[in-house]
Amino acid sequence: MGWLFGRKQDAEDANEVLRRYNEAEAARLTAMTSGLTSPPTVDDGTRPAASGALSVHSSGAEFQVEDVFTITGRGRVATGTMRSGVLRVDDDIQVLREGVVQAQTRITGIEMFRKHVKEATVGEPVGLLLREKIAVARGDVIRPAPSA
Repeated sequence: MGWLFGRKQDAEDANEVLRRYNEAEAARLTAMTSGLTSPPTVDDGTRPAASGALSVHSSGAEFQVEDVFTITGRGRVATGTMRSGVLRVDDDIQVLREGVVQAQTRITGIEMFRKHVKEATVGEPVGLLLREKIAVARGDVIRPAPSA
């Protein structure tokens, strides 16, 4: 243990913290992909446990919501990562929570770290600007709405 600015510093190694986090994430992802209904919880309290199995949709495009916030003058923004497929500006989308459709709206803009783009593809961390101020939460899935 060392001293830092007159206070005792914890001896916990950053590598140990990272190792525990990676183990928890691996367990969570394994539970999600194997279809277990109750994946293990994360013991450090930094992230809520996912509540259901990762589902595959036939349309191909799937966006996993990690955070939601509102920008004054712009609207509701859902940030996260594209898990599969492609979403484009002006696509009609639906928000699913635990497999149940919560809302339906349209994408009015897509942004990647300080730049505007027309589409989001697999693996890209993006922010989706949504037309209406709908209820979106961490863990929700955004997919293209079925065409009528």
